[in-house]
Amino acid sequence: MSKAVGQPLPNALRKVVDLLGESRIRIDAMEQILVKTNPVAYELYLGAIKNLQAQKAAELKKILIVGLKSKVREG
Repeated sequence: MSKAVGQPLPNALRKVVDLLGESRIRIDAMEQILVKTNPVAYELYLGAIKNLQAQKAAELKKILIVGLKSKVREG
């Protein structure tokens, strides 16, 4: 029974990975078009990506600090 129950998860995971791969290919293609057609917009795009990465890192750091503080209080 566990094989039957466990079967959809690997298939779903494979589909997600495939979709992520396809999305990455499309994004790369769009980036190349943007570089060639509008370099200024491409630079703005790169800036936006860097800002989002910095925001994500700050959020993750905040979550980790809160988690560590709560573990210290418990222990």
